[in-house]
Amino acid sequence: MAPTSVSPAFDKVGYWSPNTSTIDWCENNYNVSYYIAEFWNSTSSLAIVAVGLAGYLNLASYKERRMTLLMQSFMVIGVGSVLFHGTLRHKMQLLDELPMLYCATVGMFICIETHFGKQSRWFPIAIAAWLVVTTIIFSTTSGTLQSLSFQTNYICMILGGFYFLRIFHVQRRTIRPNPAISRVIRLTAASLIAAATVWLIDFNLCVYVNGVSDESVLRWNPQFHAWWHFLSAYGVYSQCVLVMYYHYDMKEMKPEIVMWKSFLPAVSIKPAGKKVD
Repeated sequence: MAPTSVSPAFDKVGYWSPNTSTIDWCENNYNVSYYIAEFWNSTSSLAIVAVGLAGYLNLASYKERRMTLLMQSFMVIGVGSVLFHGTLRHKMQLLDELPMLYCATVGMFICIETHFGKQSRWFPIAIAAWLVVTTIIFSTTSGTLQSLSFQTNYICMILGGFYFLRIFHVQRRTIRPNPAISRVIRLTAASLIAAATVWLIDFNLCVYVNGVSDESVLRWNPQFHAWWHFLSAYGVYSQCVLVMYYHYDMKEMKPEIVMWKSFLPAVSIKPAGKKVD
């Protein structure tokens, strides 16, 4: 847990006090508004909602249920993050962390069926059962156990997604090379590496970078966790786009990558193919 009592200026009392979440990030609490525990962390979470909404609006015309669910769960992450950082309440923390797990699970489901083909009915049932179990565990535990179990599950999902994307890329680049895909992969990797870096600094070195404690080497708080929201939103979204691209590419539907507003990657499919299930 990031330190919350390094200075009276850091851990102020506000509308939602006392904090009940299992983690308190390195933003000075109630420093901007009496009603918002972590103002910059909360408002920066809107970037996740915005990116997810843009992804939903830019879905390929087929709009498969799994793809709409992927983008919708991505948007819910942002809403939960706004509530969590705005209140630092445990229930709001679950609204942030559980959608992250659900979104990653949807992405993994797509990857598995893209690689191995459509699975039997037991597979989505098993996935649903696993989500129920993990939801109960995350909802009924607290402290280090809750934090580590969530982080372990989520990181494994993200790394598993990268594993499948690597397989897809190696398989398809000799069949249908696409320079735009290589660019999105580089953007995804750079965003996530930068996001992980600022997250680790914020989580582990708060006392040195919060701008108010005696040990701080900075005279102002750079709000690293807010930057994590921007960087991870772009990186995870781009990873979702890669999942969607290879899903359609493996179906020989000849998708293309376009840069929406010259900024966000999106999948485009010409309307020649037939609708997929």
